[in-house]
Amino acid sequence: MSAEPSRAPPAPCFRLLLIEDSAIAASVVQSHLDAVPWQRAELAHAETLAAGLARVNEGWDVVLLDLSLPDGEGIEVVERVRAVDPHVPIVVLTGHDDVRLAERALGASVQDYLVKRGLDADSLWRAIRYAVSRQQLLTQLARAMAEARENEANLHQLIARSADGVIVLDPSGTVLFANPAAESLLGDGRPVAGRGCPAALCAGETSLEIGGQQVAIDVRWVDVDWQGRPSRMALLRDVTGRRRAEELRSRLERSERLAAVGQLAAGVAHEINNPLAYVVANLELLAREVRRLADKGVAAEHLAQPLADARHGAARVMDIVGDLRVFARAEANEAIGPTDVNAVIESALNIVHSQMKHRARVVRELAPVAPVSGAEGRLTQVFVNLLINAAQSIGEGRVADNVVEVRTRDQGREVVAEIVDSGCGVPEEHMHRLFEPFFTTKRAGEGTGLGLAICRNIVESCGGTIGVSSKAGVGTCVRVRLPAWASAERTPRRAPPAPARDDEPTRRARILIVDDEPLLLRALRGLLEASHEVVCVRSGREAQRTLRLDSAFDVVLCDIVMQEGTGIELHEWIEAELPALVDRVLFMTGGGTSEVSRRFLSARAGRVLPKPINPAELLRRIEALLQARAAEPERM
Repeated sequence: MSAEPSRAPPAPCFRLLLIEDSAIAASVVQSHLDAVPWQRAELAHAETLAAGLARVNEGWDVVLLDLSLPDGEGIEVVERVRAVDPHVPIVVLTGHDDVRLAERALGASVQDYLVKRGLDADSLWRAIRYAVSRQQLLTQLARAMAEARENEANLHQLIARSADGVIVLDPSGTVLFANPAAESLLGDGRPVAGRGCPAALCAGETSLEIGGQQVAIDVRWVDVDWQGRPSRMALLRDVTGRRRAEELRSRLERSERLAAVGQLAAGVAHEINNPLAYVVANLELLAREVRRLADKGVAAEHLAQPLADARHGAARVMDIVGDLRVFARAEANEAIGPTDVNAVIESALNIVHSQMKHRARVVRELAPVAPVSGAEGRLTQVFVNLLINAAQSIGEGRVADNVVEVRTRDQGREVVAEIVDSGCGVPEEHMHRLFEPFFTTKRAGEGTGLGLAICRNIVESCGGTIGVSSKAGVGTCVRVRLPAWASAERTPRRAPPAPARDDEPTRRARILIVDDEPLLLRALRGLLEASHEVVCVRSGREAQRTLRLDSAFDVVLCDIVMQEGTGIELHEWIEAELPALVDRVLFMTGGGTSEVSRRFLSARAGRVLPKPINPAELLRRIEALLQARAAEPERM
């Protein structure tokens, strides 16, 4: 017969006493205990201090103790439990996130102090295991010290082998003993027998600078008899790894919140685009009507200026929404290619205009520069952050006395962009920490301390560098250096879109417009029907029904996202049923689309019109399709 395979011994079952007046809290503790299947625990529950005290002597591994009970409050609760059993490990489980109360509890020989609202299964089980482990160590130490009168060498050997650091001090604070673990943990600040302890070891977690690095140490103090006299023993454990893991989790949570801001920007842009689209189209119709009235001799001069102001305002909103979409768009944030730094800076200035206009004048010195290697969206994020920092360094209300200069220039194979402000500047002692994540000189609530760290990561990912020079009370200069794109030629500045023209098109065409926004349909019809025959439908499915009956359209202008039948589905249907129409489809999008939609539009970039649609661009695209069709050979 084959031997039965060996099995790992089962995990020990901890006997736990919970003294807690809340049945809900007790249920939560039980659920956390049950959440770790490889650990076992037997939990007893006492709802009052009196009921708990009656059971404290039943040999529990750990007592989980609330500090707010109907018949006891605060440290008094710990002291009454200690009076019944001085040795039972106590883990405080309370709703009081009070540092002083925690220090007093830990000073009263409590093993750990857990706050209920931050409690999870891992931290609860860790506290239980550590409490049992520490109590076992203390028990062993007490037993060994009792035997030390006969064999002191055995005691020293036991402590020396402990993985935790152990330091023993007399009542005056002089070091009587330190084991190798304590000496290794404290490094250059290691304790020396006969001298005072060089490190301030406060109960609980404390941070010490050891060897030029910050080390987190968990400290527990116990009263002991050492060599026949009262002493205090410190048990030290390095918890730097645990603290760094907690900080990393916190950073990830903050990164997720930043990503959510980008999603919010994309969503806001998408929601604005449809109403803005028909505002822009209707303003164009009004402009045409005013020109028509003027040509007929009707007095309409009083309408020209208000209409021009409205069109200017709408164009500005279009620019801001477009910049928001670039700022939040995933594909722009990832695609590395030749990027116009001047255009990126203009986009960033549009985004921060509302924060800048009440603080300082903006002076542009944007020289013609080569395209750089970068991603438009990510570089926009860089300059938005830098411009916001510049604005926030200047108080409101003295615009004429303050300036933010934005400069670009070529320097060898690099493009240099500088943002110089006349703000409060940065104190010299903070300069070396400016790019540290979560370091900020701003007041609470004004910054996360991530802006410059993110800027540096983005710039360095593009192969560039970023530096800061500043003087307190004078101002700050941030200099970004980016490598020029290989074989780059000068990149012209973006010109504003030309106004719509009333010139006659190549020929009168039939246009099918597909969109589920009725006001936009009406505006586009008004914009196009003077020159073309226009048919409007409100869904992809209705468009299919229309095209089955009549497919003689020169242009199909189709939205991507609709409630009944998407633009992608309509395109696939046209490919299968009416392939001759495929190259006549123009797509409209307000942003906020899915990854599938983004890939679809990216593959057809030359036939995509972003909302709000610029009337001149719409007419140009339609004219280009008509001319391309006119150049096609006639089919028999």
